[in-house]
Order: sequence, then structure tokens, then C-alpha cells
Amino acid sequence: MRRFDLIVMDLDSTLLDWSDGTAKLSENCRQALLRAAEAGVKIAIATGRTLREIALELEVHGLPFGKPIPHFVIPLEKYCYRVVNGRVVEDEAMASWNKERLNEAKRIVEEIILPRAHDFLVRLKELGLPPVRWVLDTRAGWFSLVYETVEQARQAEKFLEGVATSFPELTVNRNFVFVGFIPLNGTKGKAVRFLAETLGIPPNRVMAIGDSINDLDMLNGEHGFFPVAVANAEPEIKEAVQKAGGIITEKPASDGVAEAIEWALRMNEPFKAKGDG
Repeated sequence: MRRFDLIVMDLDSTLLDWSDGTAKLSENCRQALLRAAEAGVKIAIATGRTLREIALELEVHGLPFGKPIPHFVIPLEKYCYRVVNGRVVEDEAMASWNKERLNEAKRIVEEIILPRAHDFLVRLKELGLPPVRWVLDTRAGWFSLVYETVEQARQAEKFLEGVATSFPELTVNRNFVFVGFIPLNGTKGKAVRFLAETLGIPPNRVMAIGDSINDLDMLNGEHGFFPVAVANAEPEIKEAVQKAGGIITEKPASDGVAEAIEWALRMNEPFKAKGDG
């Protein structure tokens, strides 16, 4: 038995460092990921990006997709897949979960968002919060607004949270300047919980690493994972991680991920020494 059997991380501004406007993956992080895989720890990436985007970003940064990592991916923050030698695989449980999430996303967009999207946009304009642009994604179940600044997105977030109280199937999701409605069951935390249950891994043996509000339910203790905020995380995330008994890395983004992985591997050593695994 290990202290941690599964490490799940966000992609942008967590695994990938965007601090200078260009995505980078540090060599320290790449090596730490490979050491974790060699030690038998499963690696998963949970992101709002699509499957193809995840695979391409990793390939570009010297991590051939699924060879050996990541072992699992959670694209669009909700769908779960196993990755084997570069191929994406759904077992029966994952196929059922993914079908449920897709049907839920389509229904929410068609029955809740589409009939009201115009009114939402008009109201935001009246409040002085017109987005730079907006995105409606049926497969993701998202109605997303894009703002110029994080502060504008935070103000829009408050308005949307008020609206969401009338629609119990919705929740509000924000990732820096992106904010909008998503299905209540379409969050990263719920997808990671499903993945851990499918793998038979207790929540307390899952490490979750993130930086932004869309990572919140992975990091606030709601599902029992051990939370880590990278040094560049938003203040709300750092506060949630501290309250949940997690750690904040000294380094940002990919170097922070490397720091967290190395810490997790050190934590696993006493368990190995006891002959538990």
C-alpha cells in the first residue's frame, strides 16, 4: 500500500507553465512524472481542454501521450478515459459515466441555457459586464463568458451564482478570465471521485493539484482528496487548500507539480518500508 496511488493535476498553469505567455513543461516536472509512474503511482490530467489538445500539448513538451503517462485523462472537466500506449480506452463503467455526462450536458444546454442565454447577456450588459466574447458548447454543457480581466470575471461570477440558485442542475465555474455555467455533475472533483472509485482507490490516497477556481472541488476537501495548490494559484484556491489540510508549493506551475510529486513519493517510502505493498 502507498500513501498516494493516484495523482491528478490540472493542465494549464499547473502542469504547463504559461507565465511568459508560452506553454512550458520543466524538465524537473517531466522527470518527476516518469519517476512516479515507475514507482507505480497512476497519473491523471483533469482539464477543460479536449482529448486531442491534451495529447498534442504533451507530445510537444516531450511526453508521448500515454507512453507511459498519463494513465488517465479527464477532458472537458468531466469525461473519463484510460490511456494505453497512446490509445484512449473506455471500460464499461467509464462508457456509462461518459454517456450520462454527455446526455446531461446536452439537456442542460437545450432546456436551460439556450432559452435564456440572450437574457443573461442583456442583463450582464446592463450591469456593465458585457463579455469580450461568449462560448456555447453542447458537448461540454458550458455557457462560458470571456473577460479582459480576472476582476471582471469575478464580478460576473457573482451575478451568475445568483442566477444559478434558480437552477439546481447548474453550477458556476471560473478559470481566471473565463466564467460561466456548467452542469452540477460536470466538475473535475466529481470526475476524479468517479475515477478513484472505479480504480478502487480511497479518496485519501488521491493527490489533486491545481491553480484556479475550476479546480476548487478537487482541492477543498469536498471529496476527501489530498489537495495541493501550486505557488501561482489564485488566492481563493490557496485558502481552500490550507483549510483542507493540504500544501502550497514553493514553486509555480510545472516546477510546483514536480515539488508535489517528489513530496508524494517521499511520503510513499515509509509505507513501502513497512512492507505494506
